[in-house]
Amino acid sequence: MTFSRKLLTAAIASSILMPLSSEVKADWDFWAIKTNDDPTGKGYDFYTINNDTGEATLRNTKCFPGSYAGQCSAGLNADSAYVDPTSGDLYFKTDLSDIYSYNLETDTWTTRGDEWKGTYTTVKARSSISASSDGTINVGSGNDILLKKKTNGEYHLGENSLVTKEENGKQNLWGQDANGNKIPVNIKGSKLLIDGRDVEQSINNVGALSAALTGLPTVPTDTTLACGLGTGTHGGDFAFSGGCASKVNEKLSINYAASITMPGQDYAGDFEDQFSARAGFVWKLGKSNKPTQISMQAKEQMEDKINSLEVKNEKILSKNQKLENKVSTLLARLERLEKVALSESKSKNLATIKLP
Repeated sequence: MTFSRKLLTAAIASSILMPLSSEVKADWDFWAIKTNDDPTGKGYDFYTINNDTGEATLRNTKCFPGSYAGQCSAGLNADSAYVDPTSGDLYFKTDLSDIYSYNLETDTWTTRGDEWKGTYTTVKARSSISASSDGTINVGSGNDILLKKKTNGEYHLGENSLVTKEENGKQNLWGQDANGNKIPVNIKGSKLLIDGRDVEQSINNVGALSAALTGLPTVPTDTTLACGLGTGTHGGDFAFSGGCASKVNEKLSINYAASITMPGQDYAGDFEDQFSARAGFVWKLGKSNKPTQISMQAKEQMEDKINSLEVKNEKILSKNQKLENKVSTLLARLERLEKVALSESKSKNLATIKLP
């Protein structure tokens, strides 16, 4: 959009210089005001302008009471508007010397009363930047210090501040209370990212990846190869794992495994940030004190033999029981015969023969 020379522009100083970043610049840097083109009279149009591109954005249209009822104020000139250096609000003076202020964030106008500058010869806005005798530079005033640069290189953001300082090739950052004591810096309600990765989620992922790996075999016992799957969780994040352990010989075993986090996480980084792996070997030193282990096949054969012996033993026990029963019967009969032979029985049915 092209603007005529009659447009009133007022620069807004909104950059804060800090060593941590380059110049901070808004998406616009000038106010521009012109009379509204509507023939019915709508007052003035208020624009914000990007000085680099010339792009204009209409922010508000306002009709201020003029000298005659039903008419808007007229008489726009170079002294009609200025920007408050503290609040950043746009102040506008009508031809009746009435003052109004506009807040862009809330899109509201506030009546400020009659013009007072006309009663003074010179008017200067209070500077928001000051320097103390010890060399400290303050941005703000009184108890509303927004930024403070000390002679030792420290930058303080706020009165009870967040402090940063370049020292020994690194940028230190810490919190500080009103007494100068260091206090914790708490990132509240927002994610802390380092190189695009969520720090809290990365910590949880490491715990989940490690927990998943612990569920896998490291040394096979009764086989030459053992494989498995596992899962783990930490802080609400999950990971899955898979791996194997191989017994090379009686002395050497190797193992290898990998784990990966659940897909679809925000700010999780690249693939290598979501993946973990391990590999190792176990070498037995010295003489083994454990008895020699048998193979699964030998174990099964031994179990078959034991089962067969148990069956045979049951049969032998059964035969022994039958023999015991027969022996008991024979002993009973023998006892009765002995009684007869010794004439212990007094039955009248028995005949006796007297020998010479």
